[in-house]
Amino acid sequence: MQLPFGEWLPDLPDHINPGATQARNVFPAVTSYRPFNNIAATSSNATDARAQGGKAFKSDSGVVSIFAGDKTKLYKLTGNAFVDESGGTTFATDSEGYWDFIRFGEAVVAFNGVDAPQAWTLDTSSDFAALSGSPPVFRHAAVIGNFIVTGHQPTLQNKVQWSSFNSATSWTVGTNQSDSEVLPEGGVITGLTGGQYGLIFQESRITRMDYRGGNVVFQFRRIEDNRGAVQGKNVIQVGNMVYFLSEDGFYVTDGSSAKPIGANKVDRFFYNDLKFALRERVRASYDHENKLIMWSYPSATGNNSGTLNDKILIFHIASNRWSIVELEHEVIIDYLSPGFTLEELDDYPASGTNDIDAITVSFDSPIFIGGLRTVGAFGTDHKLGSFNGDALEAEIGTSETELFPMNRSLVTHVRPIVDTTAATGTLSFRNRVADTVTNTAASSMHATGTMPFHKSARYFKFNLTIPAATTWSDAQGIDIEAIKEGYR
Repeated sequence: MQLPFGEWLPDLPDHINPGATQARNVFPAVTSYRPFNNIAATSSNATDARAQGGKAFKSDSGVVSIFAGDKTKLYKLTGNAFVDESGGTTFATDSEGYWDFIRFGEAVVAFNGVDAPQAWTLDTSSDFAALSGSPPVFRHAAVIGNFIVTGHQPTLQNKVQWSSFNSATSWTVGTNQSDSEVLPEGGVITGLTGGQYGLIFQESRITRMDYRGGNVVFQFRRIEDNRGAVQGKNVIQVGNMVYFLSEDGFYVTDGSSAKPIGANKVDRFFYNDLKFALRERVRASYDHENKLIMWSYPSATGNNSGTLNDKILIFHIASNRWSIVELEHEVIIDYLSPGFTLEELDDYPASGTNDIDAITVSFDSPIFIGGLRTVGAFGTDHKLGSFNGDALEAEIGTSETELFPMNRSLVTHVRPIVDTTAATGTLSFRNRVADTVTNTAASSMHATGTMPFHKSARYFKFNLTIPAATTWSDAQGIDIEAIKEGYR
């Protein structure tokens, strides 16, 4: 009997679960699960304190710039090292707040919702400096058409305000179409997305902004009532689709309506697992190569979740499947690989000894090619890295099933369909759904490709474990060899 590893459905009971009961430290593909790698440092030094945001940009001339911020400073990665570029300013980012960055032309604007927004001109600036033109202080921003649109001001958390047409440094209301709008219903603004049109996320409403020009400037139209996004940076735009976390779970919207993507799958699991008091640390990012939406968060059970995020919930767009990663980190960011010349590889931080032969990351890795879009992360040491380290220990569990309906079974062998011989497995078994589950000892793979068992019961579940640092590509499912026994 062949049993594929289905989609991870932790919101459903293990018994007769139509998918997988565990998908830990893997990410979904269309018909399999693939390894998720540890963080490999790409910066040779660290920020001074816990990183609270970052982003990478590529200028029109093709130069990659990577920025980051902690509680009091803004940094730029130069020569693989973070350099304080705060321009003499000491910032006051909230302990559970965050830095975010947007690009308007060749200007990068950094903002934390507390201090005056800061500006950097790509390929030109040597320090961040306060954005000119008297802009408001804001927590969220997006570029919509030819405007910078902002939301959530300290004393007007339901107000949007936008710059003058085609200008990042002109904010006088009434000048060249610069204006503002207070949204009287829907609560605090919790996110903004841009493009040809904008979406304003509030706690209980989503509003669409369409440019009309003239005295109207923008037209506002509600697309969702009684549903919005929670606080944090959980809204992520991929093309024309926007993924977000609402009070009742995960959704996606096309700008006209929203549909659930986590209902009866992961919504209940997530909210039971989230350290709710620190929910503003939820952070979304997008892995372009693997088409993964990733939400980083602090869990309620994590050893260090009071200071660190320790889990990443992953959604695979192509298959609508989920998985979970358990990995302590500070924040995930949108990342562009900075690129390395042959001479610079001696200083690559993973070697630690200025020795090219000590680099453990494959030279075929995309991190050595400049400008490739991926997801970066700050590790527990405040250093920036990418997910190009060794594979994490992976665990995948099947549903609990009755192999022969209305009969007990004797399971003799299980053959994992996975491209490594290092995997081990256990059987979970019981005779009644009301019974406590018992687990066998771990079994290793024999030369025949099977794991031997000799266990009689009515209900079985198989658990596959692949050790950390194992090289493998796909785990697809299992073949079970079993003998039908009697009714009792």
